[in-house]
Amino acid sequence: MSNLTFNAIDMETANASLTSICQIGVVHVRNGRIEERLSILVNPEERFNPGNVRLHGIDEEAVKDRAAFPRIYDELRGRLDGAVLVSHTQFDRTALKRAADKYGLEPLRVTWLDSAMVARCAWPRKYRSRWSLARIAADLGTTFKHHDDARAAAEIVLYACRHTGLDID
Repeated sequence: MSNLTFNAIDMETANASLTSICQIGVVHVRNGRIEERLSILVNPEERFNPGNVRLHGIDEEAVKDRAAFPRIYDELRGRLDGAVLVSHTQFDRTALKRAADKYGLEPLRVTWLDSAMVARCAWPRKYRSRWSLARIAADLGTTFKHHDDARAAAEIVLYACRHTGLDID
């Protein structure tokens, strides 16, 4: 396999609005190895729903002194533009686009890859109808916890590439 270099991303939101990003996790994979993990807390400038807080543990207090999305977007652009970017399902891709739209920011120029679809293609009988990140990660023997979804998505893609003999291209 020649190309196993990509990034994986995960968003946590403060409430049901996909524009309410309160945490962004990015994992950089180079030559098939996770080399860097980045976790950025973001002030969503929106209210927090108790259900979301229970799910990921991030609340108003954790982000009150953090930058809002527009201030961290240039850093994301510098790290991710032109790269392959993995997310698990459309949630993170849609959240990133809606947050950029909310603030009038240009979308990232990336090639999106969905780790749920990758798993469904690599193991079609196993993940035909059930492809939650937690389930696939458990099946592959990798740990999963909220705040570390980007790592789990990256590992799913790496397992699938090794299983199929295909690379990111």
